[in-house]
Amino acid sequence: MDWRMDKSSWAMLVAMLATMVYFILQGAGDGVSTAGYFQAIGYGLLSVLVLVALASIPVLVYCYIVKMIPDIDYSIRLAFVVTIIGIISEIIF
Repeated sequence: MDWRMDKSSWAMLVAMLATMVYFILQGAGDGVSTAGYFQAIGYGLLSVLVLVALASIPVLVYCYIVKMIPDIDYSIRLAFVVTIIGIISEIIF
């Protein structure tokens, strides 16, 4: 797996982290303490890490079938698409 990342992948990771932290803080309601913000950032980082790790599974399978070298950018793009789908479903429902 190629671990070098494009600049757009870094931007997608930051956008996913901001989205996760936003929805965690919205779910917490009013009265979030300073420690709550740190916890939200920690859980946001954890959720982005898990989302990219889960997105790596179908990327590895696809790259094995097509006989190409897997790239971490593919996993980040797939995780970003899943995040966008989650945002859209949150807005609709």
